[in-house]
Parts: sequence; structure tokens; C-alpha cells
Amino acid sequence: MLSLRRCLNGVASIFLVACGTVFAAPPLTTVQDILFNADGTKFNGIATISWNSFEASDMSNIPAHSITTQIVNGLVRVQLVPTTNALSPASYTVVYNSDGSTQFTESWAVPPSNVPLRVRDLRIGGPGSIVGGGGGGNPPPILTTVNIADVVGLAAALNTRATIGIGFSPSRAAVIDAGGALDGAIGNASDCLHVDGSSAACGGSSSSGSGPTFVDGEIPTGSLNGINPTFQLGNVPIPATSVYLYRNGLLMRQGTDFSLSNSTIAFVGASLPQPNDILLASYRMGTNSSAVVFVDGEIPSGTVDGSNTAFSLSQTPNPLASLQLYRNGIHLRSTLDYTASGASIVFAPGQAPRPGDILVCSYRR
Repeated sequence: MLSLRRCLNGVASIFLVACGTVFAAPPLTTVQDILFNADGTKFNGIATISWNSFEASDMSNIPAHSITTQIVNGLVRVQLVPTTNALSPASYTVVYNSDGSTQFTESWAVPPSNVPLRVRDLRIGGPGSIVGGGGGGNPPPILTTVNIADVVGLAAALNTRATIGIGFSPSRAAVIDAGGALDGAIGNASDCLHVDGSSAACGGSSSSGSGPTFVDGEIPTGSLNGINPTFQLGNVPIPATSVYLYRNGLLMRQGTDFSLSNSTIAFVGASLPQPNDILLASYRMGTNSSAVVFVDGEIPSGTVDGSNTAFSLSQTPNPLASLQLYRNGIHLRSTLDYTASGASIVFAPGQAPRPGDILVCSYRR
């Protein structure tokens, strides 16, 4: 008998705990405020708060009903089940009465809160939701989430907006790439930007007769998909042999890896650019000028021992972006593999040339 009684007591305890969980009161938000009349006196009267049936956030069923609360010396205080996180759309309609007549009506959306909220925190809808002089009026529609696909034409409108391209860079002039995305213009701060997105030193051009124009670090336009062989330069290189074309930092050979016709680059089948490849081109436009000196095939001075990172050039490149540095035939990347300042080259940590490495560079001055 004793064991049976203990068993029944245990079952009863579990039932009471379960019932306590199932029938627990839903969370409440306290609304507390002081209301005034337009003449500055405190409002006195009653507020009738009504609602339609809804399901609270804790799955409590709240049937349609109404309550009336007294407002004395402007003080209104009431506790309500939140509606902004309810499982079904819900709101409260509040009708204010004073001196025996309805003064106005408004709608409330009550959010969950651990601190008392003011009436202004709850009001929803515009002036059309307030009805003066009589009648209850209908509450405004409940605010709900609207998906992009639900608005006719919105997805198409968003797709026409410019997006950030892979070459995007803050504080640079914007250039539209082949896919319509925004990239940052490449070049020196003192360069001029052309309408085709290429950049070069400001001043002379091949048509002005004042000397050649140089294009450094241009990204040829074209689809990088492993199939497309044709890419476009922003200008016609003059002479054609002045083109230096790099793929992932490796110098491509004109006539072997690609051919050039005016401003069109055509890669051969074995050298087709693949997705995520990086193409960069440098070239001249116009004839040579005695005012410009080219330095080709210079070997930077410095000890090649695997630890020394500092090397020197015989002259200072002008502009600095014209410096092309190669190690064992591989084009090195400025600011990533090395940094250049004046006539000095400093290799990045871990990039110090090792015994047997061959350094060669070319630049303008």
C-alpha cells in the first residue's frame, strides 16, 4: 500500500507540473502613462480596450473580449498580452470616453517589454486611425512582412542597380566592368581617367604629337569562363610590341600565348584564361619621345642570400607604377611581394630572393 501511495503521489506531482506548464499565464506588457487634454488639463474618463481572438507568442489562446480601465488625473495603467510577436495577427482597439461621450479611438500594437511602455510606444496607423466625436472606427491593417517577389517589378528594379565588382576599391574612381558591376579604376593618383575606364599619365597622346601615353595595370575586358579567348584593351597599343600581358603574375608571350590585332587580344587554346584568373596589361600609345627614358633588363643591386630583403635600382622609376620586377621570369606583385619607394625595393617577409634567383626589372624615368 505504501509503495502504491508513493507511486500515485508521484503521478499526481507530474500531472500538476505539466498542468502548470500548459496553463501558465501568457507574458504581459505593462502600459503606463499620463494623458492630457489639449488645454493642458489631465484627462479623466475611461478607456475601453477590445481585441479579436489571437494566439500569443507562448501559444496561449486569447479569445475576443474587452476590458475597461479608469483614467484618473490622467493616469492610465493596464497590462496586456503582447501582439507584435503573436502567432496570429492582432492589435488592440482603444476607445476613450469622457463626460459620457466617446472622445477618440486609436489602435495599439503592444510589443513584449520588461519595463512599462508609454501610449506613444503603442500607437499604430496614421491620422486616419483616430476617430473623434463618436463611433468606434475600424483599426488599421496589421503590419506584415512583404517579400520582394510579392511586389510586381521590384526584383527586376533591384537587378538593374549597380553591384560591387571583384575590382571594387573604396576612394577610387568607379569603372563599370563587363558584367555591369562597379570596379575601382587602376592607376596612379596623378593619372587621368579615360571614358573607357583606362588610366594614363595626364598630358600628351599619340594624336597631339607631344610624346607617348602609357597605360599601366589595365584589366582587359572579357568573360573569364575558360571558353572565351577574346579580350579587349581600352586603347590600341603603339607599337604592338609594347604590350606586356600578365596572367596571374606570369608574363604571357605575344605570338605564342596570344596574338594582338589593334586593341583585341586573342588567346590560343592552351592559354585560355580560367575563372578567377587575374589579367593585367601595360602598353604604350604613340611614338617614342626623347623626353622619356626606358630602362630595360636592369639587375637590382643587393645580396641574394635568402635573408637580405633590400635592393636598389640605378635610377628612380617615374612613374613608380611603371616598375616591372621579375624573379626567375615570374612577374612579382607590388605591395604583395615587395614595396618600392624611390630607387629602393624591399621584399615582403618570406619573399627574400634565394641564392640562384635571377632578378630583372624594367621601368621608365
